[in-house]
Amino acid sequence: MRGFLITLVVLAVLLVGVDFGARLVAQDRVASQLQTQLKLDEQPSVDIHGFPFLTQAASGDYPSVTLTAEHIPYRQLRDITLVADLGDVRLPPQSLIDGSVRSIPAETVTASAQVDPADLARILKVSDVTVEPVTAQSLAARGSKVAEVDPSQAVELTSTTTVLGQQVRASVIATFRLSGGQIVLSARDIAVDSGDAPSSVSNAASGALRSRLGSFSARVDPGQLPFSITATDLRAEDGKLVVSGTAEDVDLLGGSL
Repeated sequence: MRGFLITLVVLAVLLVGVDFGARLVAQDRVASQLQTQLKLDEQPSVDIHGFPFLTQAASGDYPSVTLTAEHIPYRQLRDITLVADLGDVRLPPQSLIDGSVRSIPAETVTASAQVDPADLARILKVSDVTVEPVTAQSLAARGSKVAEVDPSQAVELTSTTTVLGQQVRASVIATFRLSGGQIVLSARDIAVDSGDAPSSVSNAASGALRSRLGSFSARVDPGQLPFSITATDLRAEDGKLVVSGTAEDVDLLGGSL
């Protein structure tokens, strides 16, 4: 009996290994075809979810697939990260066997483009930018100028800039929204990270920066999202602005970035 159980365990391990290996081959073939068709500089990451993989491959039906492509230059932006969650993907088994993937149809696609802070810094013409969320408490501490701002639709942009002949760290509260598919950043308040500087110097720098508050506002045009998806949502997440949208009945190899 013990020997029989050991045999079953060994067979199970072998089957899992075969399933895992077949998944890796399929993911690599799909990723390679996507890189070629979409003219990407780097091969994207393709994750086929669900277990076992072989039953999905046999039927050609994949309920959930995630595509991730990094460092994509797109319209005004030079370094976006694209994440697309695909639902109910159809891939004929033969196309994965011989590598002849000609189409990747998905019933649903939710795509998001993550805007790198370096792109924002370039557009705002500052040396660097960090993007942080704000809270009702942090807004209240900034005073009446941002009292009416919705924390869920605002971020704190911190950057290095020159004021009164000195390099200072400026903290800007900016609201964000989508307008005509574009990201609209509107600076609402600015302050100087004084560090060890006397308060008189900090106040003078803040006053000088307020006249330049508008320069921290911008319209960022990410264009239409890949796969002909219209942007419908904008949020701040993990230090980036993320614009996203959904579409139905999309062939991932039917278009280009």
